[in-house]
Amino acid sequence: MDRDGTGVGNSSLHKRSPSHRNLKTPVSSVHLSLQDGSKGKKPVCKFEEGQDVLARWSDGLFYLGTVKKVNKQKESCFVIFEDSSKSWVLWKDIQTGACGGGEMVCTICQEECSEVPNEMVICDKCGQGYHQKCHMPNIDSSVIASDAKWLCRQCVFATTTKRGGALKKGPNAKALQVMKQTLPYQLEDLQWDAGHKTNHEQCYCYCGGPGDWYLKMLQCWRCKQWFHEACIQCLQKPMLYGDRFYLFICSVCNSGPEYLKRLPLRWVDIAHLSLYNLSVIHKKKYFDSELELMTYIHENWDRLQTGELTDTLKSARYDYVLEALNENKCMFMSGKEIKKKKHLFGLRIRVPPIPSNGAMKTEESTEEVSHEFKIKGRKSSKPAPLPAAAKRYFLSLVH
Repeated sequence: MDRDGTGVGNSSLHKRSPSHRNLKTPVSSVHLSLQDGSKGKKPVCKFEEGQDVLARWSDGLFYLGTVKKVNKQKESCFVIFEDSSKSWVLWKDIQTGACGGGEMVCTICQEECSEVPNEMVICDKCGQGYHQKCHMPNIDSSVIASDAKWLCRQCVFATTTKRGGALKKGPNAKALQVMKQTLPYQLEDLQWDAGHKTNHEQCYCYCGGPGDWYLKMLQCWRCKQWFHEACIQCLQKPMLYGDRFYLFICSVCNSGPEYLKRLPLRWVDIAHLSLYNLSVIHKKKYFDSELELMTYIHENWDRLQTGELTDTLKSARYDYVLEALNENKCMFMSGKEIKKKKHLFGLRIRVPPIPSNGAMKTEESTEEVSHEFKIKGRKSSKPAPLPAAAKRYFLSLVH
């Protein structure tokens, strides 16, 4: 996906990639308990067909699109984006400009009243109104008394989040850090799957938007919530897909700036992470170990952040990687197993690697791994039967 240099105002707009489209109608937000006066209220539909909107995608970024259908029961809109890709998007993940006529109402509670100590504050960017106690975090009275510009939570995220990590410097970056001290939803209200990878409400990160844990997201080691690369401010380098070799603590749990520590990688981890990224990028399973896999590793050596292995000579890396591929048959599948060339390798089960127990003590997972992992935009093929040792390995590894 290429960054779109055009935008409305100062919003960070991006072009959607057709390979990430998802035509399934999402579940509704199930009215998460909000930390404000609108708790328990049913959201009011403010969308109509043909309306131009900003829709937050699973990478945490906003993309320009047009509403084609509105589903009030599912609280979602069918949006067609600038690149002609299309998807159902929950109302909670759609941002609009202020309505032209009528009385100004609070975007959250839909009430018109504006009285001390809960006055209406208008965002200087999108023009929408928020009661002081409805907005998260609550708006201090000093904002009303000041002539300084004020941006709502949605606009702060729209202007600071980006691929590779959110802005680290400047007034907007500071505003983002303040916003990240609170979540716009109650974490305990989310309904998670057994492996704590996905939740029923499609609510993740500081932004409360949708997400795909197996792409570019980090899980907080304290609260276990997943956070978008685009919303994280402590990254030194852009993330690789499925890279969980970090000890990450979010701003909420850390009561301040995020904490991040890179975990050590072994050669088997480098091979696994690289093959996983190649499979996501190229939508195929097998890769030439020297021409494709090693080319990817060499080109992304700096982004892999290999720790103690960093100084390994380029000429020596292939031998280590090949040894890891051949010695971990429960993880890697050789082409010769399916009567293809022996120098072709792929993941036996397409899942991202996780840090070894030696790098970070993790809880045992009860998540069942019985099929190849499905990446959006591609049908997963039925895998070959797993050897017993391989299945035990993945049941203990996938987290």
